[in-house]
Amino acid sequence: MEADSETDPEEKIQQAIRHWEEEKTRWSRLHREHMSVRTRNEDAYVALRVYLQEREQLDREKQQISELYQTADGKLSGAARIDFQTYVQRQYFRQMIQAANRRLRRMTKGTFELQCRGLADLGKQGEVGLDLDVYSFVTDRVRDVKTLSGGESFLAALAMALGMADVIQNAAGSVKVDAMFIDEGFGSLDEESRTRAVQVLQELSGGRRLIGIISHVTELKEEMGHKLVVKKGNGGSQVHWEIED
Repeated sequence: MEADSETDPEEKIQQAIRHWEEEKTRWSRLHREHMSVRTRNEDAYVALRVYLQEREQLDREKQQISELYQTADGKLSGAARIDFQTYVQRQYFRQMIQAANRRLRRMTKGTFELQCRGLADLGKQGEVGLDLDVYSFVTDRVRDVKTLSGGESFLAALAMALGMADVIQNAAGSVKVDAMFIDEGFGSLDEESRTRAVQVLQELSGGRRLIGIISHVTELKEEMGHKLVVKKGNGGSQVHWEIED
């Protein structure tokens, strides 16, 4: 019969319902997958932002460290070209100069004092950050230490040696600089300068330091109360002590 060959309307409805349920299931699955992908993307976005922020912070720290290293190595553009080792040495060098000037002003009657050349004046060939200048109280000018006369250079060198001994002893209490030997140089001094230099040395020797002076200057030898005299003879050199009461 023709009615039997046609699909039952109820069956069509059931088929449509099953189709839409399948589609619903499929779309629900696709929605869940989409939401899962979206969640992962959002998590990845948050993680990426955190990473980028950390990266920016690391870049800033890297720049700071790089500039600090270049500064310590004396290679930072626009800054004084002085490495970290020289920077530390300059601090001790300044202490030496300060200690040296206390005696140098006495030996020169306040004529001049030594100065560590400023960083702004460095950068010339041969300068390493430990260069000395001389400030004259008479002319109120600063000049290179190389302009000192022979006698002035000797007094400056003597003052620096004494200043270095002071700094070493103060920095390391267990280190005692109890002896110092000075070889010549007094012959380049006039009588007044020599007298003041000897007075400073005698004050030091009157304390706990032994000061030895090697000299051929007759006037200087006459001022020394304790002398180890070396005389050359036909059979060789002879030595003997001359000690004044």
